[in-house]
Amino acid sequence: MADYIKQIRAKVGHTPLIMAGTIGILTDAAGRVLLQQRSDFSGEWGLISGTIEYGETPAQTMVREFKEETNLTVEVVSLLGVNGNLNLTYPNGDVAQWLCPVFRVEQLGGEFNGDNDETEDLQFFEPNAAPHLFNRQHQEALAHFIAGETGYFD
Repeated sequence: MADYIKQIRAKVGHTPLIMAGTIGILTDAAGRVLLQQRSDFSGEWGLISGTIEYGETPAQTMVREFKEETNLTVEVVSLLGVNGNLNLTYPNGDVAQWLCPVFRVEQLGGEFNGDNDETEDLQFFEPNAAPHLFNRQHQEALAHFIAGETGYFD
C-alpha cells in the first residue's frame, strides 16, 4: 500500500506515532560508509533509511529505499541491531518514535545516482571521519558499526 503513512497522517495530523523503519549501512571497497545528505532535513547527513510500507518486510524496505535514494540494487546481508530510542519532530511538525532494524547491505548492481526528491547529495566517508548525522539513531547505528558491535538493541 503506497503512501500508507501519508494516509495515516491525513487522518491524525502531527499526532505522535510509533513508526517502523529501516536503516542501512553500505561500505565501498575501501571500507567507507555511504551517507546521504537529506532533503527533509536540508543539509543534514544520515545513513540510508526509510519507512516500512504496509505489506513490506523490513528487508524489502531496505532494498527499496536504497533503490529510491541511491539507484543502487542491494541485498541485506545481516542484521546489525535494533534501535528504538528516537523521538523525532520533523520540520513539517510530524512527531514520531522510531523502531528500526539496522542492516548491513552489499551492492549487487545499479549506477550510483542521487538525483531524487529525498537526496541532496551522496558520498562515501571514512566511518570515523563522517559528518555529524542528523539524529541520534543514525549516530548510534554508525557508532555500533565502527565498534564492530552486532546484536545490539537500544
